[in-house]
Amino acid sequence: MNTEIVTQHPEVDDTLRRYVLRRMGSAISRLSIQIKNITVKLDRRKTQPAEQRSCVIEIQIDGQAPVIVNSAGPHWLSAIDQAVESAARAVRRQLKHTLHRVTPLQLLKGQHAS
Repeated sequence: MNTEIVTQHPEVDDTLRRYVLRRMGSAISRLSIQIKNITVKLDRRKTQPAEQRSCVIEIQIDGQAPVIVNSAGPHWLSAIDQAVESAARAVRRQLKHTLHRVTPLQLLKGQHAS
C-alpha cells in the first residue's frame, strides 16, 4: 500500500506528514490488503469568516471505484481526523458490499479481490 501526501503549503511539515501516515495506518490497518494506493491532499481555503484547512483522501481499492472523501476544519488536525474517519467508514462499507456479492467458492479460491 502506497500513501502519498500532496500539499503546497510550507506549514505542512514532516511532523504533520507522520501524523497523517499514522492516522491512516491505524484507521485502515485491517483493510490494507485490498488497498493499492492512498492520496492525501492538504490545502487551505479562504472562506468567510476564517480560513479553512481541507483534507481530501482518495483511496484506490483493487478492482473497485476509488473512495474519495473531503473534510474541512479550522485546523489541520481536525480536517485530517474527520477525513480519515470518513474514509475508513467508506472503505469498510464498500468492501462489505463487495463481500456480499462474492460466493463462498470464490472466497475459497481467493478470487474475491479481483
